[in-house]
Formats: sequence, C-alpha cells, structure tokens
Amino acid sequence: MNSAFASLGKNLLLIALVIVSVFNFFYGWFSFHDLLSIQILVGLVYVFLSCYEYLNASYMANVPMQRYAYYPYRFFVFSVLKIGAYLLCAGVLWRAGSRIQYLYPICIIIALTELVIMALRYKKRLCFVSVYANYVFVSQTRQSKVFASEIERIEYRHHILYLVKKNKTTFSFKIEEIENGTQFLNVMREWLYRNGVTISNEAKEKLGI
Repeated sequence: MNSAFASLGKNLLLIALVIVSVFNFFYGWFSFHDLLSIQILVGLVYVFLSCYEYLNASYMANVPMQRYAYYPYRFFVFSVLKIGAYLLCAGVLWRAGSRIQYLYPICIIIALTELVIMALRYKKRLCFVSVYANYVFVSQTRQSKVFASEIERIEYRHHILYLVKKNKTTFSFKIEEIENGTQFLNVMREWLYRNGVTISNEAKEKLGI
C-alpha cells in the first residue's frame, strides 16, 4: 500500500464513519457506548493510515536526503488553529444535550490526527527546502517546484529571500526559520549564479554576489 491508497483509505473511512454516525442520529441503530466503541476503533485505524501516508517506503524514498528543514511560524499557528477548531466543535457537540453529541468523537479523532501528523512532520523533517540542479523543491502542506527558468528576479531584504516568478507569484524563505540557514544561503548563492538568475542590485549587495 502506498501513500495514495493510504490517503484514499483514510478519507473513505472517515466518510463512512460520519455517515454511520449521522444515520444513527436519526434511526438509533447503536447505543452511545456501542457507537463510541466503533468510533474509537475506526479512529485508531484512521490515525494509523494518516501516519502511514507519510512514513511508507514509497513516500520516504521521494524525500531528498539533502534537505533543509523549514518550519515557518505560520506552520505551527495554522496547525494549532485547526486543532483548536476541531476541539471547539467537539465541545459544542458534547454540550448539545441530544443525540447530536454522538458526533463529537469524530472531531476529537480529527484533532488528534492533526496533532500526531504535526509532530510527525516536525520530527521527520518532512517540511523542507531542497536545492536541485535547476529548481528548488519546497515541501510544506503541499509540495512545489520553483524552476530557475520561471524566476524573473531575486530580492533579499530583512533576511528574507524572495523568488519572484515571471507570473508575478512569489516564494519567500525567512532564513532564520530554515535549518542551517547560513549554509542554505551559500548554496542558493551558487545556485543563482550557476543558473544565471537575475538578481536585484540590493540583493547582490546583501548576498555578497
């Protein structure tokens, strides 16, 4: 089983759990304790598949060995907000005082999974920047490639490196948030020179190019 199957499996599992819980709200197929047991069991499988999605051999084989861990503050803020939102929903459902409270464990399952995945992505350095011959590979909540041929110019100010693309979108890297930021900056200097990327005069001065 690879990452795609694990991702599909966990999503189908969650959808099935929501459907069973909603139908149980209307038809009362299971008692609260029986439904809770089902939700806990399915929740454990959901957490397992979520972790497997990132840790299976096919996924890890595509993670470059030479990479710089990159965790912007927004990564933690966004993750904490998501977890908090799910926990808040769980609390609201729990206090609803009717059978709708049967849905609260699903919110807790998702919140727990988000917490585990956040810790996993941090421990395994799965959010990173990696520099290849003609492109920069960025892995955050999604993966992106920035090719040298796509870059219009480079800007550098306040210890932030800006890759301004020809389509006017911008990738930025705050050097202090990158593991071994000084080394990364040296590698980028060589990469920019090697690929003949246009660099603003201000950036040239500050980067020492």
